[in-house]
Amino acid sequence: MRFQTQIIAIILFLSIFGFGCSNSKDSDLASQLGLGNPVITEIDPPSGSPPIGTTVGTTVTIKGRLFSADTSLTTVKFNGVSASVLSATSTEIVTVVPAGASTGTLFVTKDGPVICDANNGDSATNCYGRTFYIDCYKSFDNLYGEELGVSYPDSKTFQITGQTGTKALRIDLNPDGPTNVKIACETYLIYSKFSKTCGRTDVGTFGDTSTWVFEPTLTFSSYYTVQMFVTAGKGDCTVSFP
Repeated sequence: MRFQTQIIAIILFLSIFGFGCSNSKDSDLASQLGLGNPVITEIDPPSGSPPIGTTVGTTVTIKGRLFSADTSLTTVKFNGVSASVLSATSTEIVTVVPAGASTGTLFVTKDGPVICDANNGDSATNCYGRTFYIDCYKSFDNLYGEELGVSYPDSKTFQITGQTGTKALRIDLNPDGPTNVKIACETYLIYSKFSKTCGRTDVGTFGDTSTWVFEPTLTFSSYYTVQMFVTAGKGDCTVSFP
């Protein structure tokens, strides 16, 4: 009876510790072989700009695990737009924000059948996603100082202190529908606005005062964070939502 008890104890010990070690080794081996879904743990920086004019897109480093180390088998998409993969290891991918990218999910995929899920649910296969934010102002290296944030429906006033000056704006629109944005300065003004993909539209020319406008109201049909440059003469300017 005593001998049988010892045998049972040994079997229990092996089942708890022996098989546990085996599973751990299997897991480590799978990781070394790059098996399983890729996982993103960090995106550096978490926001960036596509190319604007002569400025190239932001270089982005994606860190994680279970990536493919073969650049030809690795894909990166910024909200559906494919990006170039500059280098890849099992834990790090270097890429560049491509033209046409907008704020949304950045997906990393590798070779094999691919199913992507922005929430990384059980159905995801060889794919992992994480939010990446497009920031057009990054291409300008803080040229006009810190951006002024304005959020619907609250108006905000800023001041031009020199004879003329330019202010960078970041305006959060109404998420529930079209938004009118009015920019009222004490003088005529010119402005540049950026689309979701950082396409730039300039209204007015600095050297031609006949092209300057007074208290323009801009209408945006869909929600996003609008980035703008406003150049005006000395005095106060107010951004509001009429």
